[in-house]
Amino acid sequence: MTAFATYEDLAKRWKGFDTADAVVADQLLADAAVWLRVWVPQATPLAATNTDLGEALVIVSCAMVKRALLNGDNEGQTSNQETVGPFQYQIAFRNPEGNLFLYQKELEMLEKLCGLNTSGAVSMTARGL
Repeated sequence: MTAFATYEDLAKRWKGFDTADAVVADQLLADAAVWLRVWVPQATPLAATNTDLGEALVIVSCAMVKRALLNGDNEGQTSNQETVGPFQYQIAFRNPEGNLFLYQKELEMLEKLCGLNTSGAVSMTARGL
C-alpha cells in the first residue's frame, strides 16, 4: 500500500519544510496512511471516486506528519526552560514523542466524506407501536 501524500505535498502545505527531511517525511507519510486505513477503513476504496475525500486524505496525512516532524530532536521532552538574568523563556511541546495522531475534527471530516454517521444518533422503530 502507498501513502496518500508525498513529501512534495507536505512542502506545499508547510512553509518551513526542510527538504533534507524528505526521506523521513515519505516514511512518516506511509505510516500515516496505515493509521488512516485503520481508523477510517472505508476511506481508501471511496477515495478512488470521491475527489474531496482523496484531497482530505492528503491534507490530513500532511497535517499528521507535520505534527510529528515539528517534534525534531526533542523526543520525550515535555518542557524546555532557559533563564538569562531577569529574562525567562519556557516552552512545552504538544507532541513530545512525535506520534502520528488525528484531531477529532480531522476524523469527523473523513468520516463525513465517507458518508458515515458521525453524530452517534440512530433512527429506530419499535415493533408493536
